[in-house]
Amino acid sequence: MADQMPLGPIGNIFYFVERFDEAVKWYSDRLGREPVIAGGALAAFDIDGTRLTIHKIDELNDKGPSGVAAYWTVPDVDQVVAEWTKHGAVAHRGPKTVFTHERLCQLLDPFGNLFGVRQPAPYAGEPPEPVT
Repeated sequence: MADQMPLGPIGNIFYFVERFDEAVKWYSDRLGREPVIAGGALAAFDIDGTRLTIHKIDELNDKGPSGVAAYWTVPDVDQVVAEWTKHGAVAHRGPKTVFTHERLCQLLDPFGNLFGVRQPAPYAGEPPEPVT
Protein backbone atom coordinates (compact mmCIF):
# COMPACT_ATOMS: atom_id res chain seq x y z
CA MET A 1 0.00 0.00 0.00
CA ALA A 2 1.28 3.46 -0.85
CA ASP A 3 1.84 6.08 1.82
CA GLN A 4 -1.20 8.18 2.57
CA MET A 5 -1.22 11.32 0.47
CA PRO A 6 -1.42 14.41 2.66
CA LEU A 7 -4.58 16.30 1.72
CA GLY A 8 -5.99 19.41 3.28
CA PRO A 9 -9.52 20.71 2.97
CA ILE A 10 -10.89 21.64 -0.44
CA GLY A 11 -9.37 24.97 -1.38
CA ASN A 12 -11.14 25.93 -4.61
CA ILE A 13 -14.16 24.79 -6.60
CA PHE A 14 -14.48 26.02 -10.19
CA TYR A 15 -17.76 26.56 -12.03
CA PHE A 16 -17.41 27.13 -15.77
CA VAL A 17 -20.06 29.37 -17.29
CA GLU A 18 -21.02 30.82 -20.64
CA ARG A 19 -22.68 34.00 -19.31
CA PHE A 20 -19.84 35.11 -17.05
CA ASP A 21 -20.98 38.58 -15.90
CA GLU A 22 -24.51 37.33 -15.24
CA ALA A 23 -23.18 34.35 -13.27
CA VAL A 24 -20.89 36.52 -11.11
CA LYS A 25 -23.81 38.83 -10.25
CA TRP A 26 -26.13 35.88 -9.57
CA TYR A 27 -23.65 34.30 -7.16
CA SER A 28 -22.88 37.65 -5.51
CA ASP A 29 -26.60 38.06 -4.85
CA ARG A 30 -27.12 34.49 -3.61
CA LEU A 31 -24.00 34.38 -1.42
CA GLY A 32 -24.33 37.92 -0.10
CA ARG A 33 -20.71 38.71 -0.86
CA GLU A 34 -18.53 40.13 -3.60
CA PRO A 35 -15.64 38.33 -5.30
CA VAL A 36 -12.30 38.65 -3.51
CA ILE A 37 -10.48 38.27 -6.84
CA ALA A 38 -11.86 39.33 -10.21
CA GLY A 39 -10.14 39.74 -13.54
CA GLY A 40 -9.92 38.29 -16.98
CA ALA A 41 -11.86 35.06 -17.22
CA LEU A 42 -12.54 34.47 -13.53
CA ALA A 43 -14.00 35.81 -10.30
CA ALA A 44 -13.42 34.07 -6.96
CA PHE A 45 -15.55 34.23 -3.83
CA ASP A 46 -14.17 33.38 -0.40
CA ILE A 47 -16.59 31.18 1.53
CA ASP A 48 -15.09 30.75 4.98
CA GLY A 49 -11.67 29.81 3.62
CA THR A 50 -12.78 27.91 0.52
CA ARG A 51 -12.84 29.59 -2.86
CA LEU A 52 -15.73 29.30 -5.28
CA THR A 53 -14.39 30.45 -8.64
CA ILE A 54 -16.62 31.40 -11.56
CA HIS A 55 -14.68 30.96 -14.82
CA LYS A 56 -15.63 31.60 -18.43
CA ILE A 57 -15.91 28.42 -20.47
CA ASP A 58 -13.01 27.83 -22.84
CA GLU A 59 -11.54 25.13 -25.06
CA LEU A 60 -10.57 23.03 -22.02
CA ASN A 61 -13.65 23.24 -19.80
CA ASP A 62 -17.32 23.41 -20.71
CA LYS A 63 -20.26 24.19 -18.43
CA GLY A 64 -22.47 21.77 -16.58
CA PRO A 65 -22.38 18.91 -14.09
CA SER A 66 -20.23 15.96 -15.01
CA GLY A 67 -20.05 13.59 -12.10
CA VAL A 68 -18.64 15.69 -9.25
CA ALA A 69 -20.82 17.23 -6.57
CA ALA A 70 -19.34 19.29 -3.74
CA TYR A 71 -21.65 20.00 -0.81
CA TRP A 72 -21.48 23.18 1.26
CA THR A 73 -22.61 22.86 4.88
CA VAL A 74 -25.58 25.10 5.70
CA PRO A 75 -27.82 25.39 8.78
CA ASP A 76 -31.07 24.79 6.84
CA VAL A 77 -31.13 23.04 3.45
CA ASP A 78 -34.81 23.75 2.85
CA GLN A 79 -34.37 27.48 3.41
CA VAL A 80 -31.50 27.60 0.88
CA VAL A 81 -33.51 25.61 -1.67
CA ALA A 82 -36.54 27.90 -1.26
CA GLU A 83 -34.44 31.05 -1.67
CA TRP A 84 -32.30 29.86 -4.58
CA THR A 85 -35.19 28.38 -6.57
CA LYS A 86 -36.91 31.78 -6.36
CA HIS A 87 -33.92 33.11 -8.28
CA GLY A 88 -33.70 30.55 -11.07
CA ALA A 89 -31.95 27.56 -9.51
CA VAL A 90 -33.63 24.15 -9.85
CA ALA A 91 -33.60 21.34 -7.27
CA HIS A 92 -31.74 18.65 -9.22
CA ARG A 93 -31.46 15.91 -6.59
CA GLY A 94 -33.37 16.30 -3.36
CA PRO A 95 -33.92 17.90 -1.03
CA LYS A 96 -33.94 14.68 0.93
CA THR A 97 -32.78 13.18 4.18
CA VAL A 98 -30.35 10.31 3.60
CA PHE A 99 -29.52 7.27 5.75
CA THR A 100 -26.84 9.22 7.66
CA HIS A 101 -29.64 11.60 8.70
CA GLU A 102 -28.02 14.48 6.81
CA ARG A 103 -30.33 16.60 4.67
CA LEU A 104 -28.92 17.08 1.15
CA CYS A 105 -29.82 18.85 -2.06
CA GLN A 106 -28.07 19.42 -5.37
CA LEU A 107 -29.19 22.63 -7.02
CA LEU A 108 -28.64 23.39 -10.69
CA ASP A 109 -27.78 27.05 -11.04
CA PRO A 110 -29.12 29.03 -14.03
CA PHE A 111 -25.74 28.47 -15.74
CA GLY A 112 -25.80 24.65 -15.67
CA ASN A 113 -23.58 23.92 -12.63
CA LEU A 114 -24.34 21.87 -9.53
CA PHE A 115 -24.24 23.57 -6.14
CA GLY A 116 -24.68 21.03 -3.34
CA VAL A 117 -25.88 21.91 0.14
CA ARG A 118 -25.91 19.68 3.23
CA GLN A 119 -27.40 20.07 6.66
CA PRO A 120 -25.62 18.02 9.34
CA ALA A 121 -27.55 15.29 11.11
CA PRO A 122 -29.17 16.28 14.40
CA TYR A 123 -27.39 13.61 16.47
CA ALA A 124 -28.65 12.94 19.95
CA GLY A 125 -25.66 10.70 20.63
CA GLU A 126 -23.12 8.90 18.48
CA PRO A 127 -23.41 9.11 14.68
CA PRO A 128 -24.40 5.91 12.89
CA GLU A 129 -21.69 3.44 11.94
CA PRO A 130 -20.37 3.91 8.40
CA VAL A 131 -21.40 1.35 5.81
CA THR A 132 -18.49 -0.84 4.70
